[in-house]
Amino acid sequence: MELIDVQLLGIRAHAEDTVQRIKGEDGQLKDVSIPPVVKDYNRCMGGVDHSDALIGYYKVLHKTQRWYKTLFYHFMDIAIVNASLLQKDLVIGKGEVPLHQKAFRETLAVELEEAGSSSTATREPPPAPRGAHHRPVHISGHSTAGRLKCRQCHAKTPVKCSTCDIPLCFVTGRDCYNDWHVASNL
Repeated sequence: MELIDVQLLGIRAHAEDTVQRIKGEDGQLKDVSIPPVVKDYNRCMGGVDHSDALIGYYKVLHKTQRWYKTLFYHFMDIAIVNASLLQKDLVIGKGEVPLHQKAFRETLAVELEEAGSSSTATREPPPAPRGAHHRPVHISGHSTAGRLKCRQCHAKTPVKCSTCDIPLCFVTGRDCYNDWHVASNL
């Protein structure tokens, strides 16, 4: 294998660029040569540092030992910060006062909750076949294993409808089972 002389190609590890740094015990400014890679990094690193700082103020704090969940929450933070920056630019363009990131996150959470709750609150049970008999059955033989969330009140329940296959409470003080079936006119 033939060795190539780097000096013949004109490639240099250090360009003629220099920066001033304080050197020595006397604290004098001196010119120090800087590689092009380091110069490019220093020129472009401001955006990443600013983004990391904005994410650090209000993180989605959720401890997990699964690496993919940590990555997901980090990407969620990046998306929220980017959305707040876009909102800030749009509002300033209109001549209005933008929301701070904390207020933006709070507003976003409320709006997402409203969007999610409206679609689940209006969901109707699937129609049961004609002549079907609705009766409560236990989900599992154990009192705590296999419990599901009640479709009506969201509490844990060991009971579901055998026909609808929907978990519903049927306990003292809560009768979501009958309320659900009466409300859906089955």
